[in-house]
Amino acid sequence: MKRIDQKATLKINRVIRKLNSEEEIKEYVYQKFPEYTIRSKLLPSQKNVKYDPGLFTIGYEGRDIDLFLNILIQNAIDVLVDVRKNPFSMKFDFTKNSLKNYLENSEIRYLHIPELGIEGEKRKDLLTLKDYEKLFEYYEKTTIKDNPELLDNIAELSRSHRVALMCFEADVNMCHRGVIARNIVQKENVEVLNI
Repeated sequence: MKRIDQKATLKINRVIRKLNSEEEIKEYVYQKFPEYTIRSKLLPSQKNVKYDPGLFTIGYEGRDIDLFLNILIQNAIDVLVDVRKNPFSMKFDFTKNSLKNYLENSEIRYLHIPELGIEGEKRKDLLTLKDYEKLFEYYEKTTIKDNPELLDNIAELSRSHRVALMCFEADVNMCHRGVIARNIVQKENVEVLNI
């Protein structure tokens, strides 16, 4: 059995000594960490925050599932659009079914659009910025050009929801989700935030 870090134990004990009841702990969490209480049914929401719909992009490279979900929750994302051709990952938590379960438990809708993905063969041997530029130029002339209705659907969804386009790469400039977002922005004149 794994032991809890001693520093974490000290911090937990300090908070417990400060708060006298379960009710005080709940109130403390609601005040200090409101982003984690968005969907809580334990106490009435401290803030009735309304978030504007919009379009975001996110990559999971260098993030574990907890951090990834926290970022989505903190940004009030309610729809995640997976634009990977093959939703498989060496990080098991980011394979399609696992990710979908995590998202559903967080009340975030999962939508997979493999038609906007890039074949694995085309992503091999990308070593330089020039390699990526060539790939994205080809992607734009083929996949983007051939699927305008999919981009329209994402744009439409982002008018009523907070939608995040997801793929692997941490840097949106090194990922085709950036090309998708850029094309939606050009067509729809919407703002995109990379989280």
